Formats: sequence, structure tokens, C-alpha cells
Amino acid sequence: MATLAKVETPHFSDFADKAVADSFVAKARALRGLLRSEAAAGEKLRAPTPAVDKALKENDLLTLLLPQRWGGAGLSFSDYARVQIEVAKGDTSISWVSQIINGTTWVSSLTSDATQEALFGDGPKLVCGAYNPPGSAKRVEGGWIVNGAWPYTSGSRQSDWAQSGVVLEGYEGPVVPGINMVYIPFSELEMKDTWFMTGMQGTGSDTSVAKDVFVPDHMMVMMDKPFGHVEPGKKHYGAPSDFLTVVPVVRATGLAQLVGGAEAMLEIVEEESPKKPIVTTTYKNRTESGVVLHDIGKIAAQLDTAKLLLFSATGLLDEIALSRREFTVSEKARHKAQCAQIVELVHASIEGLMFIAGSSAFALDKPISRFWKDIHVALRHITNVPMLSYEIYGRDRLGVTNISPAGAF
Repeated sequence: MATLAKVETPHFSDFADKAVADSFVAKARALRGLLRSEAAAGEKLRAPTPAVDKALKENDLLTLLLPQRWGGAGLSFSDYARVQIEVAKGDTSISWVSQIINGTTWVSSLTSDATQEALFGDGPKLVCGAYNPPGSAKRVEGGWIVNGAWPYTSGSRQSDWAQSGVVLEGYEGPVVPGINMVYIPFSELEMKDTWFMTGMQGTGSDTSVAKDVFVPDHMMVMMDKPFGHVEPGKKHYGAPSDFLTVVPVVRATGLAQLVGGAEAMLEIVEEESPKKPIVTTTYKNRTESGVVLHDIGKIAAQLDTAKLLLFSATGLLDEIALSRREFTVSEKARHKAQCAQIVELVHASIEGLMFIAGSSAFALDKPISRFWKDIHVALRHITNVPMLSYEIYGRDRLGVTNISPAGAF
């Protein structure tokens, strides 16, 4: 009688406890002064400065979502959002870099045993990447030859590996619609200096280029066995974060930095209001104006509501992850619309704050101007566009064929 090969039983774990999470929130808060002081230099450099790069890595702020099995913090999504809010209050561009690296590194932990071992077997490594427009992958013995150019590779200067989207060229095997992902060391990529933007200049989101790079089979994630696929005998899974789909996590946690940046703008306006007169009026300072007091109260309430919605959205992710239940299509559609509400509340808040702050707030040397520009660019990320979110939710409610596959929202 044949005997079955012994398979290691995966260890099912919980998120990091509150004390661990609180320690990272405190670290992020303590860095606010450094991030503020380096922000102008980072904007000029168009990338995180060496001092900021060092601080993020020394404080382990780039492996917060990586499961503990690979040396990451294994934070819950709500606790991670708390950290991101604090990072954003220092510099929203840096919080964007942190979001991309933390998020992509976590996504990479949803791959096969072989891929995870190659990425993290020698200790936590950082991953960032871009997927659109996709490059091409041509089948060769033992792997793929990859070519492509991926703009918006945020975090490229901090990361060890790129996660890059590709379509298959001349492939005769099972093809599932969508973009496949390959993992390439940054040492094998060329970086083109292309990041010139109105906001988010400090993110270093340049273009990564692959020219005839060989990628072994186990470093390709194909759509027929996507992220989160559990092959027979899989060892490296069991953390709560292994049981969620990618897009809702990236969308909801990414909004934390926008809430944090908007709260930083509110703090600046509130600090200045007792000192700043309202020119052309008899008000010696803004706090004498009932209109200003009304508007600040309204904006603060909007941001309070945005934060409530944010932690409701991340709390749902935590609940699904811990219960290991299915995240239904209708829940995803509602979740996307809920996140759209956060986007609109943040947008309305930062516009109102700049009206109170006045035209002088748009000076390039004013921190509030940098927050405003950065948040405006981030609000336009494709995952944040409210119109698409509401249409998807409306179609789901009415049972009408949707505009995006469930995996895309």
C-alpha cells in the first residue's frame, strides 16, 4: 500500500496584538518632524531623501503587512491604517511610498511556496511594482523572457524586487483574461527618470524597464493560479491576511494616507487661525469670524466621518480575514462605494481648508501647499474615482451586468 508524503500543516495565526501595533503608530508619529523637515528636499529630489529612506527602514515601517512567518509585523489592516495616517501627517508623498511597498510586499506573500521562499527566504525583502501598461513575456525553457516599461514604479529606490505586469506572447497553455505578474530584481532593471508631476513629486515613481530579462517559472504569477491560490500541500500560508483578495485591501488602506494628510492641513489652518487676520474685513484674526468657525467645524466633522468610514472599511477586511470567510461580490461593491464616500469627503475638506487659508497658502514653500498637491494627485488614482465606484455599486444593487469583473473591485 502506497504511503502519502508527509505535508507540513500550515500554522493559522492572528494579527499582531495591540501593543505591537501601538508601537508602530508611535514610531510613525515620532517621525513627523523629520518627514516635514525633509519634505521640500524630497520634492526637489523627486524621491525620498536618504535620511527618510533610513528612518523608514530602521523603524521597520515598510514590512507592516508582511506576515510574521517572513519577519514582517503582521498588522491588521485597521492598525496599518492607523500607522499610515501618522506617516501622512509628516509627508503624504512618503506615506504613498510606504503604501505601495507595504501593499505590494504583502501581495507577494500570497504567492506560491516557491515564490515566497525566493522573495523572503533570506529575510524580509521589499517589493514594489506597476502593472499597466503591461509588458510581454515569451515562453522559453525553464521560464520567460520579459520585456516592458512600467511607469509609476513608486518606491523603486527603496525596494529589492519589482512586481511587474505582463501579457503572454505566443503562449499555448491555459490563458485566463487579465494581467500576469513577474518578479524581477531591481538590479536587472533599468530606471528611467520620468517622474515629473504637479503633486506626489517626492515618491520617485519613475519608469522601470526590462530588456530581455529571464524570469524563471516560479517567479511568475499567472492568472489561472492568481494571488491567494492554495496549491496542494502549500506550507506558507495561515496568516489572516492570506485570506483576502488584493484590490479591496489596497483601496481601503490607501485612503488612510489621504485622511491623514487632510488632518494635517486642518491642524495647520487651526494653528494659524488665531494669528491671521482676514484682509479687507474688520476681523483681527480668523477666530473672530463666525463663518470661519462654522467652516472649520464642518470640515472637522467631514474628516471625522471619513475616518469612521475608513475604519469601518478596514474593520470589514479584518473581520473577513480573521473568520476566513468569503468576501462576497455584493460586499465588494458596497465596500468600493463606501471608499468613494471617503474620497469625496477628503476632497471637499481640503478645498474648504484652502479657501480659509487663502491664496498665500499656495506658495511653494508652504507645507499646506504640498499636502494639497499631493492629496489631489492621489485622489485621482484609478481605485479612487468615485463615479466608477458608484456605478459598480448601483449595477450590483439592480442586478445589471457590471462594468468590471469582481476581481477588479
